[in-house]
Amino acid sequence: MSHQLFLGALACALLLGAPARADQLPVAVFDIEFINFSQEAEFGATNEAEQARARMLSVAFRDLLQESGRYKLVDMAAAQDDIELHGNPFRCNACESKIARSLGAERSFTGGVQKLSVLVQTIIIRERDASTGEILAQYQTDIRGNTDVAWRRGLEWLMRNRMLPGTAALDIE
Repeated sequence: MSHQLFLGALACALLLGAPARADQLPVAVFDIEFINFSQEAEFGATNEAEQARARMLSVAFRDLLQESGRYKLVDMAAAQDDIELHGNPFRCNACESKIARSLGAERSFTGGVQKLSVLVQTIIIRERDASTGEILAQYQTDIRGNTDVAWRRGLEWLMRNRMLPGTAALDIE
């Protein structure tokens, strides 16, 4: 193979392997909600340990997004009144896209952990286009165990195997 042909092939390979978006995508990341569908207590009841896990998962989710290098998290402070007005954006019928847009974000992420039983929970992350409100993707995984370690491991698996590789195609302009 000639030297020029080799360099051309190498350049193409490098371009194809490079991320489609060099700058970080501005995103609004809302807190992850805990939703209890189990029958171990009154429907919808929550306890402090599960609420604390949801807060821990919200922080971990933001950290993992930031560490990915693909996203720039917008400051959510200016939206607190809107968030309180609508309740948790995971269940507000796309209100989060308007909030995200007002903060200068191009996308929004909402999430929930649905407790189905003492043993089974489902982590769900929803990604919306802030300008249209369209759901771009929904990622979910079931986890076994109602512990900090199980929740964190489930989130890390979801992001590594579903979310981060799966959203790259959406960034091609």
